[in-house]
Amino acid sequence: MRPVIVGTAGHIDHGKTALVRRLTGIDTDRLKEEKERGISIDLGFAHLVLPSGARVGIVDVPGHERFVKNMLAGATGIDVALLVVAADEGVKPQTQEHLAIVDLLGIRRGVVALTKSDLAPPERLARARDEVTALLRGTGLEGSPILPVSAVTGEGVAALLEALDQAAASAGAREAGRPARLPIDRIFSIEGIGTVVTGTLWSGTIRAGDSLQTLPSGRSVRVRRVEVHDAEVVAAAAGQRTAVALHGAGREEIERGEWLVTPGGYRTAEALDVRLTMLPGDPRERALATRTRLRIHLGASEVLGRAVLLEGERLEPGASAYAQLRLEHPVVAAPGDRLVLRSYSPAVTIAGAVVIDPAPPRRSRLGGGDLERLKTLESGTLPEKVLWLARESGMEGMREEEAALRLGAGAEAVAAAAADGKALVRLKGGRTLFPDAWDRARGLVEARVREYAEAHPLRAGVPKGELKSLLSRDLDGGVFDEALASLLATGAVQVRGDRLLPPGAGPSLSEADRQVLERIEQKLAGQGFQPPELSEVLRGVPRESRPTELMRHMIESGRAVKVTSELVYTRAQWEEIERRVAAHFARSPRLGMGDFKGYLQISRKYAVPLLEHLDRLGITRREGDERIPGPKLKK
Repeated sequence: MRPVIVGTAGHIDHGKTALVRRLTGIDTDRLKEEKERGISIDLGFAHLVLPSGARVGIVDVPGHERFVKNMLAGATGIDVALLVVAADEGVKPQTQEHLAIVDLLGIRRGVVALTKSDLAPPERLARARDEVTALLRGTGLEGSPILPVSAVTGEGVAALLEALDQAAASAGAREAGRPARLPIDRIFSIEGIGTVVTGTLWSGTIRAGDSLQTLPSGRSVRVRRVEVHDAEVVAAAAGQRTAVALHGAGREEIERGEWLVTPGGYRTAEALDVRLTMLPGDPRERALATRTRLRIHLGASEVLGRAVLLEGERLEPGASAYAQLRLEHPVVAAPGDRLVLRSYSPAVTIAGAVVIDPAPPRRSRLGGGDLERLKTLESGTLPEKVLWLARESGMEGMREEEAALRLGAGAEAVAAAAADGKALVRLKGGRTLFPDAWDRARGLVEARVREYAEAHPLRAGVPKGELKSLLSRDLDGGVFDEALASLLATGAVQVRGDRLLPPGAGPSLSEADRQVLERIEQKLAGQGFQPPELSEVLRGVPRESRPTELMRHMIESGRAVKVTSELVYTRAQWEEIERRVAAHFARSPRLGMGDFKGYLQISRKYAVPLLEHLDRLGITRREGDERIPGPKLKK
């Protein structure tokens, strides 16, 4: 049998702790105040070997209305409810609220113990049984065994154990293959061991040596030791009450309500899309208005937030609708998680919710397609859910690892669903796009290439890096790369060097452009190797002739060589400079500044930037105050 947690529920002073002590021999009241007052205040823990030999964990919860928050911290991890009702008193207010919480948490296996049966005459015992039968009607525990038992005399204990054994045997499997997730419900320190946290492991496994993370704080920790049922184990499995000794966090750095998780396995969220279901009751007391502030319980955490109803302004008792919970603090949620909602003040349980989307976009009303989307995420197949997430992701594309987190599925399963989806376009980088989004992405890249060519007819296309930067707000880098590769493969876009351009496009010079270029070349070459500054050269070119664009064309086409922003040589000049340098090295292994200035008849103002540019090109290489042949000349 897989690991099972049994949790008590019931009114204060109905004998929950006494019954657990009778069943297990363990007193779950560990606090001094609990001993002094004779009531349970916080969670208590025990373990029990059932008649079949199966060992189960037990969470004993407080029954006082003031401690429902503590009760919820333990109840969210149980598989089998042990509802305790004192036979001599019958159903009480906390019996009803605890049962409502158990029902909202989706717990469908349970046993009812009519405790203190030794104090109730037969007619009172029968009446208590009838009250409980009526109370269970319509809940997930309807039809559960109702057994009289006495923690004092032991009467009925054997039958209770048999009933618990049968209920535990039918408990469903936990998500052992998912990343580890443990809601922390207790933190303490042990000398020689350090910080210890406990909780019911909801999914995955935890082993000594594992590197884990606490969320929402984001603190990295390492597992020193793992215990289950007060004994050290190699690994704790999903469904077991687990104590984990941690390295990397002090006792005061962790709080109840945090989660111990596999890094990267879960994300925090401040909004959740849910199916919200109201408890039945008086509409004047129970109806929920949209944006009402609530106490929201998930795992061992309580956070404040507001319920934004997505299908109206008000939800009546017993009704169910889609809603978005806006949280004041982040939580760690996964699809299918069950939450309990309590009114802000006074704190009374009023509703439950099931998480549909743990990372939704914020919205206050259902838009076009939203209703179908939520229905799909709530009850659709995995391929159907993947299809919807891909559709809503637009040109950004659905990241498969993010989709796995949102859907509560394994990354491999999501990838397989995406690959099987004939309507989806799956990219190499792990993104999936809806076909029309993929077409828009390709069309956007193609359009920008064309627009650039039209706006800059003298340029040899747009550099790939510049185009990627221009589109960075609209397209993810990976989507851009694959869209461009697709366009190049089909010939819709062509490449020349590092430039992209439409088919057949390229620099186009008019006769007027050619005449202006010739005049620029004449000005650059008119003073030997000491040309005027570029700004001076271009100052004489009419603005309508686009002097800057023409100069850029000269440099990009190789008709001119740019040394600095103000120092430019014609191609013929530059080739002559390279020839004279090569001729020098044919005669001498080293080139000094004086020789270089003499060969070209230039001042130091020109010689320094020229030599530095020759170094950058690999024609020369500086060594001390001189130059030697660079790698380009050595070839």
